[in-house]
Amino acid sequence: MKNLLLSAIRPLFLLTFLAAALPACRTDAEAVCDYKCECEGCSAGQLDDCYRHTDNEAIEADRRGCLDYWDDLQACEYDTGRCGGADWSTSCKNEKERWDNCRK
Repeated sequence: MKNLLLSAIRPLFLLTFLAAALPACRTDAEAVCDYKCECEGCSAGQLDDCYRHTDNEAIEADRRGCLDYWDDLQACEYDTGRCGGADWSTSCKNEKERWDNCRK
């Protein structure tokens, strides 16, 4: 009985260990925080604040039924973000307006 229990638990333990060893996937919003911080310079605390802000916006977007607009904005910022000197900019005016209008 003990061997049967161990043989059943061993694959679960291995799967849990392997999953914990894999790197976490970044969202577009987290990647934008990273890129913006690299461009403009920021502390670890400021980067964490950016992550929290984007998490809170995602929750707000979901609550208001605007998640598609928020996702579109994040994808646009990820795709079009560029660093000019120490200034981060994107080409997402339309996506930003849709997101802002939805959450009013």
